[in-house]
Amino acid sequence: VGSMCKYVLVLLCCVAIATGENINNDDMKEDEKGIIEEDLSDYLKEEGVLYKTVWKPKDCAGPIKDGDVVTMNVEYSGQKDDGTEVEMEHALTTKIGRGQTIRSKGDGLFGMCLGERRRLVVPQHVLRNQYKKVLPGILDSVKTYLDVEVTKINEMSWHKFESGLRMAMLEPVESEFCNRTVVYGDTLSVDYEGTLENGKVFDSSANRGTPFGPFVHGKRQIIDGYTETLEGRCLGERWRMTVPPHLAYGDDGVGDDILGGATLTFDVRLVQLNDNLWSDEVRDRKVLGWEEIYKPEVCEEMVGFDDELYIHYDATREDKSKFGSLVDNNPPYGPFSLSDRGTFVPALD
Repeated sequence: VGSMCKYVLVLLCCVAIATGENINNDDMKEDEKGIIEEDLSDYLKEEGVLYKTVWKPKDCAGPIKDGDVVTMNVEYSGQKDDGTEVEMEHALTTKIGRGQTIRSKGDGLFGMCLGERRRLVVPQHVLRNQYKKVLPGILDSVKTYLDVEVTKINEMSWHKFESGLRMAMLEPVESEFCNRTVVYGDTLSVDYEGTLENGKVFDSSANRGTPFGPFVHGKRQIIDGYTETLEGRCLGERWRMTVPPHLAYGDDGVGDDILGGATLTFDVRLVQLNDNLWSDEVRDRKVLGWEEIYKPEVCEEMVGFDDELYIHYDATREDKSKFGSLVDNNPPYGPFSLSDRGTFVPALD
């Protein structure tokens, strides 16, 4: 009997060990694993909202202040109409200040720079009072995480290219002051200042006493970062671009200051577009205009935002040749609609 007990004991131990080895965390259900809370020790607190900066440009355009009109891209956990829970993304535009969706204090967003990303931890009462009405489908939970990126502050805007280049448009030129935009083959010159990641200025047109140029756009006479951001620009526009190494001087670098693999920042203004040079006079000169050639005596309905429109038109190119539905005997152009930012033809708005 004693011998049999020994065998039974060994068998039980083997079974227990084998069972333990077969436990795999990947096979466990979500409710068996439990929820791993994020470490909030590096978050700052503003009233009931916790926040931290995830990424911030080296040079701050802005920051957000009272009265600014700001557009933010917000990522959050939401619910579709069919009840499915998904990660959602929504562009939220709001004015900053008292009585607005985003206040000057208490929301963890005041003082953000253009392009900056923050993560917010929002308590339920703030979620219900402020965000439920402006973020479609957001889940109502005790603690909500929001990932926020500032993409526009007033007229300044933030752009990310697939190449990895980032650009802050600091001084855009409105349509009525933009005669044309840069295309392949244009002759250009730029004012610029180039800085390293540590903030050191390695070159500038101010130090040289003259703009860089003229050069021909698209002919590889300048680093690729310039080529990518110059396309579609108006004379006089100013922007700041952060250029990764493969769009600048690569692994080899150049000179004593720009080492291999360097990421560079350039503050740029387009000051020449073919025969046109930037000046205060050009800045204030409107190039867009229109005149009314016919209007019905009784106007039955005025065009408004989001109305669906069709138009007949004829147009004249720079070489005086004509085109359009009236010239080519084509059906009217449409449908299209106006928006609060207008169409791609400002004279129609």
